[in-house]
Amino acid sequence: METAKGVTNMALAHEIMLNQEFQVRPAEPPEGSLERKVKEIMHKAFWDCLEVQLSEDPPSYGHAIRLLAEIKETLLSFLLPGHGRLRSRIEEVLDLPLIQQQAENGALDIGRLSQFVIGMMGSLAIFSVLDLMKMDMANFAVSSIRPHLMQQSVEYERNKFQEFLEKQPSK
Repeated sequence: METAKGVTNMALAHEIMLNQEFQVRPAEPPEGSLERKVKEIMHKAFWDCLEVQLSEDPPSYGHAIRLLAEIKETLLSFLLPGHGRLRSRIEEVLDLPLIQQQAENGALDIGRLSQFVIGMMGSLAIFSVLDLMKMDMANFAVSSIRPHLMQQSVEYERNKFQEFLEKQPSK
């Protein structure tokens, strides 16, 4: 496993160095593919189920809490190390065990949570824009390290190939 990871890293570094057009792109299933259809169906099923659960009397919050967990994780992933206060605020407001307990006791204020999430998204930007920003940052990092990689590529590839050979059983 470690050898495969090393070979993959070596191949990636080699591709970055040699291919001036190399860019990180989001994985998107091809149009009309089974994978894309399954993704779309699952997406619709989730939102349909969420709508049904929230319209029940009393509402069921299982899917909503899973969605809040994903939103929390995404919001936290966009923060930089210096954003301690924002991190604390997100952790405090989106305290999932507390939210679960409030839901079980009929005390969940979904409106307040929604306003918090929308406000936080507004302060950080819209998810799709942030995803594009992450891609742009990754591509900027790749283009920034390309000159350094070119300087060190021969030595790096030689060392990685030697490590690969040392881990392979003799034949």
